[in-house]
Amino acid sequence: MVGRRREQSQTQWMLDLMNGKLSMNREEEAEEWKQRCIYKVPRFLKELHNEAFIPRVVSLGPFHHGSPHLQPMEQHKRRALLHFLNRSEHPLKVYLDALQAKEQAIRDCYEWPCDLAPPESVEFLNMMLLDGCFLLELHRVSQTDGETGYAAEDPVFGSKLALFFAHHHNHDLMMLENQIPLMVLNTLLDPLGTGIRTRVNELMLELLGEEIQGEVSEGKMGLHALQVYIMNSLIGNIPEIEELSDPEPYFKKLPSATALHEAGVRFEISSMSGLTNITFDHGVLRLPWIAIHGSTEAFFLNVMAFEQLNVRNSNCVCSYISFLDDLIDTTKDIELLVSSGIIENRMGSDEHVADVFNKVTKGIVFSENPHLMGVRTRLIRYCKKRRNRWGAYFIHTYLSDPWTLISLLAAVFLLLLTVVQTLYTVLSYYN
Repeated sequence: MVGRRREQSQTQWMLDLMNGKLSMNREEEAEEWKQRCIYKVPRFLKELHNEAFIPRVVSLGPFHHGSPHLQPMEQHKRRALLHFLNRSEHPLKVYLDALQAKEQAIRDCYEWPCDLAPPESVEFLNMMLLDGCFLLELHRVSQTDGETGYAAEDPVFGSKLALFFAHHHNHDLMMLENQIPLMVLNTLLDPLGTGIRTRVNELMLELLGEEIQGEVSEGKMGLHALQVYIMNSLIGNIPEIEELSDPEPYFKKLPSATALHEAGVRFEISSMSGLTNITFDHGVLRLPWIAIHGSTEAFFLNVMAFEQLNVRNSNCVCSYISFLDDLIDTTKDIELLVSSGIIENRMGSDEHVADVFNKVTKGIVFSENPHLMGVRTRLIRYCKKRRNRWGAYFIHTYLSDPWTLISLLAAVFLLLLTVVQTLYTVLSYYN
């Protein structure tokens, strides 16, 4: 049926075009793309990465609304709305009217796929209201030490969140297809449009348990939870672009971490937060600390998909993943980065961590990040210099183990004694 409707719609569109009923409006077209920020992940990426883009417990927004495995959470959304209204100064109609006034702007945030018809107005507004109040109630309970209005045994909003939900809600809030625009939350917090500052960016970060790094999104309201998280917790301070006369091409693979170590490169943790803070100076490669756990692969895939589908984004995270993918080939590379304190392995097996970085790049198109171009170039050229490799070989062979060092010093000492004795014998002969 969907295919037939699409065929009929296309036929009608062609007829309207032939009859002069359609024309191109560049301004309207540009405005349409400007608002868009929530996307359906391309099918080929889903086929490569299975369930990385599917929420586990709760649906937010229209793309996974109605999925059978997410239905149990719908009753909790309705309860959240009741609690929200019970504490509110306004009746339900005020919130629905406020959302309706911004309905088109909210709809424009979504890239509607051909196989999913946009919901009718009433259904769409009810969905935004329920999902928005659910997030606001979840945030309120998570930030309240005292009485919340919910029973202590409540499986979602109780004083101790049920493990089945607490373990998965961050995962679901980070799904690209499982987002609602932050303007929905902002509208629910200020339904009369008084213009009060609602701290909606900070609210989402608090819900995610993140430490707020300065002013999020330059003081502007973010697009959705995933975008705000990226800007606050992943990007950090972007280094200055280094001027290079003849940089190495970005598609040229870096040596692995083990190979770099054998060439004399040392690894240290960056002093600044953010995945963009990668530097290489005087033989020291500084990388940001990162913890790898069971949800890391799905999280990175959603962040990279968002970076690639939203043209206003930089490619900072994609470039970071590409950089680490170059460094990590085997479990030996993981062992080196773990021992250097750069990677915290929460998966138990080094092989599983290596698989995360070797799998996560499948299907993703990479382009050079100008902030990493200088790092890549200097690393490659550093490894080409023979004196660096020889010096590293000497250090790793003779100076890394105390017994080997003692043996080397003893041999040098015996050699010096032999030379001194020979000189003494020669001098004695001539005297």
